[in-house]
Amino acid sequence: MIDKKATTQYALSILRKHFLSIPEKLRRVTSGGKFINEIDGLRFVAIIPVLIQHMTERFERNTSINFAKPEEGNFLSFLASRGFLGVYIFFVISGFILALPFASHYLKQKKKVPLKNYFWRRLTRLEPPYIIWMSVFFILFLFARHESFSSYFPHYLANITYTHTLIYKEWSPFDPPTWTLEIEVQFYILAPFLSYLFFSVKNKMRRRVINLVAVTVLMLLQQYLQFYARPYNFTILGHLHYFLVGFFLADIFLEDWNSTPIKGNGRFDVIAIIALITLLFGWSWDFVWYSRILVVTALFLFFYSAFKSRYVNRFLCNRWITAIGGMCYTIYLIHLPFSELLIAITKKIHFTQFYAPNLLLQLLIFIPLILIISAFCFLLLEKPFMDKNWPKRFYQKIIQFFSKSEVRTDQ
Repeated sequence: MIDKKATTQYALSILRKHFLSIPEKLRRVTSGGKFINEIDGLRFVAIIPVLIQHMTERFERNTSINFAKPEEGNFLSFLASRGFLGVYIFFVISGFILALPFASHYLKQKKKVPLKNYFWRRLTRLEPPYIIWMSVFFILFLFARHESFSSYFPHYLANITYTHTLIYKEWSPFDPPTWTLEIEVQFYILAPFLSYLFFSVKNKMRRRVINLVAVTVLMLLQQYLQFYARPYNFTILGHLHYFLVGFFLADIFLEDWNSTPIKGNGRFDVIAIIALITLLFGWSWDFVWYSRILVVTALFLFFYSAFKSRYVNRFLCNRWITAIGGMCYTIYLIHLPFSELLIAITKKIHFTQFYAPNLLLQLLIFIPLILIISAFCFLLLEKPFMDKNWPKRFYQKIIQFFSKSEVRTDQ
């Protein structure tokens, strides 16, 4: 006789085991083998506000609800509009991550990073999923909008070569957020040379003063020449200082924290919260000088506190948080087209006449769905390209395939 209770418990234990294994399956593959949990936790902090802002914008544009109070001035709407700060967090992360191997060589006499390997790794890691998704969105765009292939194929070519904003001075019609990836690529090109300029200076104090002076001068030039406005804000000129903040943090990570254990300190939890509040409320759309200084300072303090705090660090290093943060590239690539599709279905959902409950409902539908879809897409179309040896294996499979074909032909 079958023991139903035991069978149920066994099935539940299997499901629990598979559920708990999800974060490990979603864990990124790093080329150097070193995994910094805080960085993927910070990627989570960066991607979630972006998702909220973009879905909020689509909700406000498409909803047919006549709100009892206008959304203008609504506190929730204001918070949602700060999602662009996630882009700046991504820029700091890129500065940190790309600086580490070069800084390790110059400051710690670690293995030199050959430029050929560096650029090849960037290309093979990021370009395949990017081309796949841009191709999908290009085709969907043509069919959904009934546009001509010849009219938009040049946009597609510019998109997959990271030159769309440089050529057209506007966002991609297929996936607008990719303008930030074009800036990232511009920084990838500069990173080895900037690393040499900063990290070849052996004196720690002098090197950090140079970094601070460079950030300050850049911001002054941006302010005076208005590099924060179009078309310059589509280029590295308007954003390089964020990447250099990442350089500064990488310097601290290697020189000050590598030999001394990073201990959880409750005071840094307070600093992290104050820095986050400053990021949310300190930014001015007028790009005034004091506001930009506040944001850069808050970014630095928030990153610093991410490593030194107790509870904030614990949150950032949670394996579910790092798993979501680790697949942020896929999430970033697909979330906006998906939000456009979803809002066409969910815009008719009506929950009271108030703005906040309806927005929260839309976000409660959108965010879990996009994370689930992104997880499958990450495993299928991104994680395989994290293996730095995939081009060699792919080439070997092609050779084997043609070798077998020749044998069959001879027979």
